[in-house]
Amino acid sequence: MVQRSRGFTLIELMIVVAIIGILASIAIPSFMRFQARARQSEVSTQLKSLFTSMRTLQRKPDDNIHGTGFSPDRGNRYSYHLENGCSTYEERTTLDAVLHPRDTCIGADANRFSDFPPFFELVPVPNPNWDEQGTAHGMGGEAGIYGDTGSWDFIAYGAGDVDDQVSDAPDTWLISSADGLLETACPDSAGVPESVSAGEPFNVSNDVNCP
Repeated sequence: MVQRSRGFTLIELMIVVAIIGILASIAIPSFMRFQARARQSEVSTQLKSLFTSMRTLQRKPDDNIHGTGFSPDRGNRYSYHLENGCSTYEERTTLDAVLHPRDTCIGADANRFSDFPPFFELVPVPNPNWDEQGTAHGMGGEAGIYGDTGSWDFIAYGAGDVDDQVSDAPDTWLISSADGLLETACPDSAGVPESVSAGEPFNVSNDVNCP
């Protein structure tokens, strides 16, 4: 007796497609979050490097971000800020970086990532509450160096893109020489601050979770 092979029915195929769709809807967001965390390792490493370089200085420097020798490798997805608006910045829009006598920022590598701006407009930390010394130095939410020659603090930011949607708010991190109670700008912290130690990178606005 000859047995005929039996193929899949239309209903069976539709069930398989539906299962694949469900699995994809679960896996893709998880993959995006994993990819973002991997890309965020850049800003965490570089901000810690900048913090260490700044704390080795005995006297208050000017706000030239190159003053400590800080210079991240090319291919950087983030711009690095000692000033929110970057009145002067190291341009990385061409193969050879363009430095100036006084750069307050280092631009993102727009030569490698052609859709990137020269530097990202960061999202400042809302309602920061700094320790006694930071408050005495007049620290707020702006990137910069505060205080006087003998006693000073600083706030530095990194801002970039990790979700491949340059048009939305950038992934923004800060690091400071002062301890503080800080709130995230996005996702909304609902007014609940987080205790952040000096030298600890803090994610002000998360690129993946925020529009």
